[in-house]
Amino acid sequence: MKQYIEDVMSGRENVCKWVKLAVQRHVNDLKRDDIYFDERAATVAIKFFQLLRHSKGEFAGQPFILRPWQEFVIGSIFGWKRPDGNRRFRVAYIEVPRKNGKSTLGAGVGLYMLTADGEAGAQIYTAATKYDQARIVHDEATRMVENSPALKRHCTLQKCNIMCPATGSFYRPLGRDSKTLDGLNPSSAIIDELHAHPDGSLYEVIDSACGARNQPLILSITTAGSNAFSYCKLSHHNYIEMILDNNFQDDDWFGIIYSAEEGDDPHSAKTWKKA
Repeated sequence: MKQYIEDVMSGRENVCKWVKLAVQRHVNDLKRDDIYFDERAATVAIKFFQLLRHSKGEFAGQPFILRPWQEFVIGSIFGWKRPDGNRRFRVAYIEVPRKNGKSTLGAGVGLYMLTADGEAGAQIYTAATKYDQARIVHDEATRMVENSPALKRHCTLQKCNIMCPATGSFYRPLGRDSKTLDGLNPSSAIIDELHAHPDGSLYEVIDSACGARNQPLILSITTAGSNAFSYCKLSHHNYIEMILDNNFQDDDWFGIIYSAEEGDDPHSAKTWKKA
């Protein structure tokens, strides 16, 4: 994580404006005395992913070793703390182009929140516009449990439900089209492809239902989409830009936006890496 920060700040890592500002925010906040960065908590979360196994393609069966940019994201979300020791960030927004492992990363965060967050009676949801879409991330999490001896010792797999009996916790998919959204008490929700949500109804139900938890986490991981007036663009993307541009301060929100920039050569490998 430290190396990635140094590489971004020095210019050795080719990133867009918003990534550099996200890293700059981290560096600036290290000087504050009203919040603090818990390196041990960040390291534990990063290393947790090594317990997981990829289930598809050339990496199937291999440990999930986070890429440097993923280490920065995971370390930031789980490392920053408030004075009372609870996590600083309650909302996280990751915008990254297709084929960058969004579902795999989201599934890993869900499993961390289920098994390693120390929350009794944790309720974890993968949420999407359609129940079947929500199952994409959840099914990936299920395969990770099936292929991880460490997690299999603590988790019980049922149809569309991963349970952790020792803590009375579960991890389930949730769709905007689910029969009922009443009675939710989530400690965490992984929102898949927020750009595809027609409005904020599902997100707002989840957000309001998190009120009883001390350190809930709502993680949205999405591609950019093409609608400049979508709920995602107006409520999350633009808000994160305001925070990163120092037009607004919100210690509840973490955000990072990976993208090419105007004038970048779309045929250049440097542009691909930037995105």
